[in-house]
Amino acid sequence: MYKFLPLFFLLYSSTLFAQPVNDDCNGIIDLGVAPFCQNTTVYNNVGATQSDIGNDNIPFCFFNQPSRDVWFSFVSSDTILEYTIAVVGCPDLVNGFQPIVNPEIAIYRGDACAFDQMALLDCATTSGDPGSIEIEFNPPALTPGITYYVRVSDWSPTAVPNSGGFKVCVTPQAPTV
Repeated sequence: MYKFLPLFFLLYSSTLFAQPVNDDCNGIIDLGVAPFCQNTTVYNNVGATQSDIGNDNIPFCFFNQPSRDVWFSFVSSDTILEYTIAVVGCPDLVNGFQPIVNPEIAIYRGDACAFDQMALLDCATTSGDPGSIEIEFNPPALTPGITYYVRVSDWSPTAVPNSGGFKVCVTPQAPTV
C-alpha cells in the first residue's frame, strides 16, 4: 500500500500545475464568429508556458516576452467591422484561481499559427485597471470572414506570476456620437 502513495502524490501534484489546453497557438480555443461574450465562461493562464511563433513573437507594447500566454481565435463577421476585444480579470472558481493581474493582449492574423506566418496587428498592456484590458479594433485591419488570433498573457515587474482567471469578449464597438 505504501508503495503506491508516492505515485499518487506525483500524479496528483502534476494535475495542480497542468497547462491550459490553449497554452500554445496550436491548441487555440475557437470563439467562433464574432461577437462573442459569455459571462459564464472563465479562462485562465495559470501554468501556461511561453510560446514561440517566430516573427512578431514579442509584441511591441508588451513589457517583456510573454511567458504565460494562452491563445484564442475568432472570425470577423461580415456585418460588423469595428470590435472591442476585452480581457476582464475574474476569479476562476472551478479551478480555484484568483483573477489575472496586469493582463496583456495581442491580436494577430496569418496562417493558422504557422511559425513565422503570423502578423501582429495590435496590442495593449494594462495601464490603469490592473485586472482588465481592451483594444478597439477597426478597419482596415479587419477583413470579414478572416480568422484573427488573440494572445493573452500577464506581466509582472517583480517576475512573480500574475496569472489567473479572466473572461474574453469580442463585441461590436459602441457607436460614436
